[in-house]
Amino acid sequence: MDAFGSVLKKYHETKEFDADEIYPYRIEGLGKNLIPTATDFDLIDHFMKVTDEASAHTTREIAKREGLFVGYTSGAVMQAIKQYAEEGEFDENSNVIAIFPDHGSRYMSKVFSDDWMNEQGFFDSINAEEVQKVEFIK
Repeated sequence: MDAFGSVLKKYHETKEFDADEIYPYRIEGLGKNLIPTATDFDLIDHFMKVTDEASAHTTREIAKREGLFVGYTSGAVMQAIKQYAEEGEFDENSNVIAIFPDHGSRYMSKVFSDDWMNEQGFFDSINAEEVQKVEFIK
């Protein structure tokens, strides 16, 4: 999860803002340094933490498996859903609706760049065999 998302999670749970929880993050869009005044935190049941790395890999996975060219924040949304599923939050009767808030064109030099992924340390030994070079077709 990005740094400020962690702050929002804590704010949701305690109703206290803790500036000491803010640290650098990579996922744009999730890390605005403010508490949204339009958000009714009483309606939110749970915040799911996701990591920058897992979100980046999930973004690429959505493009590869589903043919949807979504952005990093959308990858974070899907990563959270995957984690909820792993925790047993869903069953065969569950309906899950996801809103993908961004598109992939803004992330060509980031999440969809093998060089950027390497620079971030996201192609480690665990993920190395899953990596396929992204091909750009003109």
